[in-house]
Amino acid sequence: MANSPSQALQQFTQNYIDLWQQQAHHAAKSSELYGIPSPCIVDTQDLAVFWQPIRPNTHTLNIVEEVINLTIHPAAHQFYGTQYAGDMTAMHKTLPITLIQVWNDDDFSRLEQNIIAHLTMQKRLKRRPSIFIASTDDDTKLVAIDNQTGNVILENLIDYQNDILAEDLSTFLLNLKPIAQSLLSGV
Repeated sequence: MANSPSQALQQFTQNYIDLWQQQAHHAAKSSELYGIPSPCIVDTQDLAVFWQPIRPNTHTLNIVEEVINLTIHPAAHQFYGTQYAGDMTAMHKTLPITLIQVWNDDDFSRLEQNIIAHLTMQKRLKRRPSIFIASTDDDTKLVAIDNQTGNVILENLIDYQNDILAEDLSTFLLNLKPIAQSLLSGV
């Protein structure tokens, strides 16, 4: 079992890449990322990019900490500082999710801005701070790291009824089942 969020993310990513190799016989593919530069791109064909993760990603969330005046949970730093990669689809039990990843340096800047906006809104609403790590099919729910406990939660943005999905990020990532979503949709 991986003992750090970074190792768990690398293991999940490898499982995701292996799934693409086994099912499609090529690198992970994305049409959504076509035309957006990245060090991850290994090929471009038919309005899609094929990608591999690039490590290490040396970015940190230190700017977010300075702007918000809040210490970010170490798991969030590791999650967003491990690699450059495309977003990856997965299942957590019966919940389909898309892990948010950093595609390039500009993407990381946008990510910082979005995390700052998210934390600012939580502060205004007097909610516990969290750092999002995945989206769901429901725009009112996201997967996040509870910044105080390190629990991975399903955060409801409307009524703030949160469900704990895992005690920590490593456990969460190691229990995800990768899904090559583009293969399912024929992209």
